[in-house]
Amino acid sequence: MKALKRTLIILIIILLELISFGGIYVQKYNSVKNILKEFKLGASLTGSRDVGLAVSSETKEVIYDKDGNVVDQEGEETTKKEEPVNKEEALTKENYKLVKKIMEERLKTFKEIQYTPSGIKEAKAIDQYIIKQNDETGEISLQIPENNNTNRVIQYVATKGTFNIVDDQDNVLIDNSHIEKTQVGYSSTNNGVTVYLTIQFNKEGTAKLKEISNTFVKTTDEKGNDTTKKITVKVDDTKMLTTYFAEEISNGMIQLSFGTAKSNSEDLVNYAQEAYNLSVLLNTGNLPIVYTIDENRYVLADTNMNLAITLAIVVASVILIGILFLIFKYKLNGLLGSISLIGYIAALLIIVRLTNVIITLEGIAGILTAIILNYIFIVYLLNSIKNSPEFNYKKVLTQFICILIPITVITIIFCFVKWLPIYSFGMTMFWGIALNILYNVIITRTLICKK
Repeated sequence: MKALKRTLIILIIILLELISFGGIYVQKYNSVKNILKEFKLGASLTGSRDVGLAVSSETKEVIYDKDGNVVDQEGEETTKKEEPVNKEEALTKENYKLVKKIMEERLKTFKEIQYTPSGIKEAKAIDQYIIKQNDETGEISLQIPENNNTNRVIQYVATKGTFNIVDDQDNVLIDNSHIEKTQVGYSSTNNGVTVYLTIQFNKEGTAKLKEISNTFVKTTDEKGNDTTKKITVKVDDTKMLTTYFAEEISNGMIQLSFGTAKSNSEDLVNYAQEAYNLSVLLNTGNLPIVYTIDENRYVLADTNMNLAITLAIVVASVILIGILFLIFKYKLNGLLGSISLIGYIAALLIIVRLTNVIITLEGIAGILTAIILNYIFIVYLLNSIKNSPEFNYKKVLTQFICILIPITVITIIFCFVKWLPIYSFGMTMFWGIALNILYNVIITRTLICKK
């Protein structure tokens, strides 16, 4: 019975190693893809992007009709003027602070849309950032990690995000101040899945929407010619939709469709990403000031690839020496202890991936510390088995837990520190200690102990 349990445990450990060091591969389209999450690496390992955002000094052409109203095209009695995109009265400290607040909210809520075997899934686009502002000039410096989402985040974080519903004379009927919230949704059709953005307006916006839905309806003149007046939905002067209303809208809600695609297609992911990008802009509000990107440079990681490979070889060599020591000194139990140690490392790396811990150099130090603690426990356990005729596993585990208590308290404190290096160390250590206890009770005990 004991041999069967050991065999089962060894098979479980082998499976953990295959998953952790190899991955879980599934067929996707015409290729095979690893569905095991990648490690979330901090800027110290991936490099970062330093971005400078300055208050725009650009001008734009504005066309006025004879009555002083802004129009889209020049005519017989129109006047064209060059005006700054930022009016002087908008350049205040209050607005500078509001810009920083809105940008921070966008950084927190940006999502990356991914396709998985179970369907569309959301993930945070970035997990860390540093944003600073010059209170006098409004200039903003932003540092974010370098990854697949970096360019998109930079583009949208500085987008003004002005939402308007206008009539055919470009008069604003509804704007950002009337939006309560937005939400991305999906609906299945015969052609596939449709991605849409639902915009819910506040009380004032609901009343306005009800009014215009009764005004902008299909009409014809006495001769049957179409005289329908339409409204246009615009975001930063980009026309999203031009339409009229077939019925009254009294619930204060409209839907913008982004496209229809098959449920397992990249097009669906792209439509969903566009919808989420707009949702973030509308939920966080429009910037009161127009900004331009005047600096965008890549900063190298603290650790280059050659150094990382060297460190990996050194760590692997030290672990190998430790394993050989266990086998040489404790024979069969040492071999079983070594198998248990490798399984622990594999399980810890899987947990770090699945829990989205951001890995920095300090986080790697936390992982190595957790491995060392587990190694110490195995040595302590093997010594107790070898030297104590009345070996008691519970006693050994209790003694080791008592040693871990002060370390665990410090680790939990580190987990609440906002500074990323300390946070990363604390989180990797936390999972390492939690796994240490659980793994050794279930796996190591069954593998090594006779009872």
